[in-house]
Amino acid sequence: MSWNASVLSAVSSDTEPTVVIAFDSAKYIFNVGENTTRAFLQSRRNWKKTRGVFLTSVGTQRASGLPGLLMTFADSGLTSLNIAGPAGLLHFMAVMRKYTFRENMSVNPIEIPTSRLPDELPDDIPIYKDDNISVFALPVSTETHSMESSESVMMPHSEASAVNRRSGKRKRSSSPTAPPLQEVISHPDFDPATLVGDMAQEWLRHIVRAMFPGSAAKPVISSAKVEHVSQPSGFNRPLPSLPACNLRATLAYAVVGPRVRGKFDVKRAEALGLSAGPLRARVARGETVTVVGKDGVERSVGPSDVVGASENPGVVLILDTPSTAHIPSLVKGFESGAFSKYWGKGPEKKDHSLRVVFHLCGNDVFEHERYKAFMKRFDDDVHHIVASRDHVSDPITFTSAAFNQLRLNHLDSDIFPVPKYSLEAKKTMDTANLPSNTDCMRAHTVIDIRPPRPPLRDPEAEANDLFHPAVLSGELSSLSDAARTQFSEARARVDEAAVPDVIGKDVTVVTLGTGSAIPSKYRNVSGTLLCIPGAGYILLDAGEGTWGQLSRNYGAAVWDVLRALKCIFISHIHGDHHIGLAKILAMRQQLDPPPEGPLYLISNRMIFLYLRDYNALEELGFSEDARARVVPILSDEIHWRNKGRGGWNYGDQDQKGSRLAAGALCKTLGLQKINTVDVEHRARCHGLIVKHLDGWSVVFSGDTVPTQKLVQAGAGATLLIHEATMANDQVEMARAKMHSTFGQAIDIGKSMNAQNILLTHFSARYPKMPPSVSERQAGDPVVAFAFDHANIKIGDMWKMGAYARAIEQSFIDIADIEGEEPEVIDAAHVDIS
Repeated sequence: MSWNASVLSAVSSDTEPTVVIAFDSAKYIFNVGENTTRAFLQSRRNWKKTRGVFLTSVGTQRASGLPGLLMTFADSGLTSLNIAGPAGLLHFMAVMRKYTFRENMSVNPIEIPTSRLPDELPDDIPIYKDDNISVFALPVSTETHSMESSESVMMPHSEASAVNRRSGKRKRSSSPTAPPLQEVISHPDFDPATLVGDMAQEWLRHIVRAMFPGSAAKPVISSAKVEHVSQPSGFNRPLPSLPACNLRATLAYAVVGPRVRGKFDVKRAEALGLSAGPLRARVARGETVTVVGKDGVERSVGPSDVVGASENPGVVLILDTPSTAHIPSLVKGFESGAFSKYWGKGPEKKDHSLRVVFHLCGNDVFEHERYKAFMKRFDDDVHHIVASRDHVSDPITFTSAAFNQLRLNHLDSDIFPVPKYSLEAKKTMDTANLPSNTDCMRAHTVIDIRPPRPPLRDPEAEANDLFHPAVLSGELSSLSDAARTQFSEARARVDEAAVPDVIGKDVTVVTLGTGSAIPSKYRNVSGTLLCIPGAGYILLDAGEGTWGQLSRNYGAAVWDVLRALKCIFISHIHGDHHIGLAKILAMRQQLDPPPEGPLYLISNRMIFLYLRDYNALEELGFSEDARARVVPILSDEIHWRNKGRGGWNYGDQDQKGSRLAAGALCKTLGLQKINTVDVEHRARCHGLIVKHLDGWSVVFSGDTVPTQKLVQAGAGATLLIHEATMANDQVEMARAKMHSTFGQAIDIGKSMNAQNILLTHFSARYPKMPPSVSERQAGDPVVAFAFDHANIKIGDMWKMGAYARAIEQSFIDIADIEGEEPEVIDAAHVDIS
């Protein structure tokens, strides 16, 4: 039985470490930071046969790719999944309840306590076990002895996959007369926030079951304006308070493979009189039989007589040490208990073969003397793969998109800047004081556990990387003769053209994500940055991976952009428009010194409900003592017709403060006004109208079918950014899914007398170049297609039309170079949100 451990993604500007354990029959994924789904697509590896996801912590760093991955799994036909993680896992999953759900998949959450009571000793019972692996977990906290309250999270019982520690539950003070959950939630005044202890945990499990009931045979694609899952009472209310637990604690995992039986010694068996046949088969199965040898002597023959010694199981360790404060707890966990067997050197017999240790190291951890000493206590033949941000290079992750951008950079270096990267680490690794088999973590590294082999780079991934060889060689990125001709002609057209004089010409639009529903190799999901010179930035939607796109676009200056980010607008609750928001808010908390002013967040109540629930796990800016504050503005309260509609909790602080906050935002950015307009989509959705004191205006459609509301609200726009999910021959499908076609989006722009139209949010059916639209006629607005990482000034929007044929030719070249791509997901059946 062969199996391996591989690095799907490493620590970089746009990814966090993800390790995949692979057998022929199954895969197991350890940590799913942002862009995990897209990393699978880039690597051309698939996620089929995935049985489990294991998180070392819950939060934006290690787990923010989970919602997108879950929906991708379900849409690809996966019907069941185990998810293990530390205390807070159930809360983390329930936070996603309004935008992460699939009827055709069932999810089994395995929440593992991150601290133990003083009288509890670690034992050797796996938290997950199947026919391939046994997984053991070690809590690693910032305190040597971390106390959990009597209402702490217990590890759940699951007949299929999880074995509880000893009795399976912690001692609790819950009342034996407590009513059952169904009785509690059936009460007309039910409020989930009042639940505590076991009842709160059961409520969270109830929510997860509702999100992933596993009741449908295949993905359900509905054109009706309804949710995909049945929503229990209290579904739209805040979650119960998080139990007292150490949220800074992480989990270390030991993955133990199968013990392989020794070889059957045929010659020895025949010498003992055990000939081929039923008796030999019984011995091979582990039984003892009686045979008569050639010498006529009757004797008992068992497995030990004819079967060689079994092979010790291979072991993989994944250690997550976020800070130097976690090192004492980690070391103590290896000094005694279940994990001590993997540590230390000596001649004593071991029942395992530790092959590789993955070290996920926070700031200053890898250089800490005690951590180095910890690493050196492992056997000399163990491989150490280290993920430490200061000690690894930052190559491009999504090389297909970057290769295309590199080619287009030769067309216009201002509009198509080369993504920022570094092939050298900030610090060199001090190999003299480390184990000899220590190396930096790099994406696409594969370590064969059985049969054992040293770490190697995946040759297919290396061959698919066209960006780094091209940029290092300095060649013109393999431009064909046709592309060179198109590029030359396009530049000539631009040079000869009369430059139109546009108000707001220096306002820049950075298209960070231009796809819809799911990411592709060439397009990330929704995110558009608006740069107002001398004032600041507005971010329009923030799909998963938006932080990484910002980092690749601005490099080290991304922190200046984050500090100058004054407003984020989230159009609606569908995940491809906001899953990346929490990551951005969490990164903003790291600004030092903290930003002087607040970040204004415009959205609907569902988004704020989700974020406040999330804030219990990780500070996003909603606590009174947050380092970088977030000020909510309800979309309905700044409606262009100035008629606020409150929803539930009418008159709450969010509603009362929204218009005042909008006024302060306008003053900060030099705006005349900023308003929303309700558009028509399957979920409640808004567009945004930004009007500047200088006279220019930008309208953002959100997701919508063509609507006159947008035309009226955005009349005379300098720039309309409109979704164009479907091609012109898919009008009925667009209507069924409540989206617009290219032609419909252009017609809306014409109707509102927009000067420029930027089309974005393209279906996964068009991962590269969308189908062409009709030629521009005199008096028509400028029409441009959006591409990831394009930096387009409003005054330069017209150039995109001149470049269209050259861009199309570049994509044709890339298709010839890369060859046909395997279809990982059938885009026609993806539920576009």
